[in-house]
Amino acid sequence: MMATPTPVTRFRPADAVRQCEASFIDLGFVLLCAGAAALIGRNVAVTVMVAFEAVIVLAVAEGSRGLTPGNMMLGLRTVRAEGMHDAAAGVLPAGMGRILIKYCTLIASLLAVFVGLPIVICSPLFVRNDLNQGWANGLASLASVDIHQPIVISGGTPRQQAAVAAAPSRPATQRTMSRQPSAQPSVPPTVALPPNLKPAPAMPPMPAAPVPATSAPVVSVPTAPAPHIIIFFEDGSKQPLAIPSTLVLGRKPAPQEQGDAVLAVPDQTGTVSRSHARLEITGDDLWITDLGSTNGTKVISEDGEETRLRARQRFPIHTRSRIFLGDMGFSIIMSTSRRKRS
Repeated sequence: MMATPTPVTRFRPADAVRQCEASFIDLGFVLLCAGAAALIGRNVAVTVMVAFEAVIVLAVAEGSRGLTPGNMMLGLRTVRAEGMHDAAAGVLPAGMGRILIKYCTLIASLLAVFVGLPIVICSPLFVRNDLNQGWANGLASLASVDIHQPIVISGGTPRQQAAVAAAPSRPATQRTMSRQPSAQPSVPPTVALPPNLKPAPAMPPMPAAPVPATSAPVVSVPTAPAPHIIIFFEDGSKQPLAIPSTLVLGRKPAPQEQGDAVLAVPDQTGTVSRSHARLEITGDDLWITDLGSTNGTKVISEDGEETRLRARQRFPIHTRSRIFLGDMGFSIIMSTSRRKRS
């Protein structure tokens, strides 16, 4: 029996014009902060410091959650580019390493007599690729997606699913060809015999020859794809998880109950507790419980709804949701792999 394909939710690349609009909104945010500091403090050093701090706030928000003021206003998110081409990679935020490359590129463009920055911001308009990447996003291997255009892909290989997700938003024409079986079986025509001929008598059935009993060969029959859970961290690492299982996540986790496994989280933010949260995986459900961590646990669903967990609260989650242990995020993806049985 064929297993039902697991649906995969993806997002289309953001339009180049909307990317430019979001970038100019972010630039306006920095200028607004600097202008307010100049009016209040009337000090050049303070103004420059406030502008630099505004840029840091933008970089941290975009690197950890893909959000900036422009992205929030226009419904965009900044994600890793490889997630747009490989469905198994998940939709992950940029991470601070790649954001550092992007913002260094933007700051370096200011050296061209301040004209270079608007050119870099507008680069998605004249750089043509499948993700509408500008120069800064291209150097940092980032992409901007439109969360208002989700795509639910059912079946197909991961690369086929990702190719559909990366395609421009044009209506696709689907043609379905089916072969209908004939209503009645084909019957050969009846042939009339001459009157001087009689049909031959029917021969008695021949007894079936005995078949010697032999051991039938064992044939390996491929079964339907078996589901597997994979956890993807912001640093690009991933870890397959057993179904069912329970494990404790943290910087240096320790089992909380008998049978708990432990998984050390690659924390690059310094906000993950030693034993931060407990993840429960059953056949059909996923649950996460905050273990009284210092910086808390937060769940962001696919539609952007954010839930901050209370300590010791057992909370149901879904695959492809974003979970944050403090400021460190990860995704849980359901994949399939072939297995054989004899």
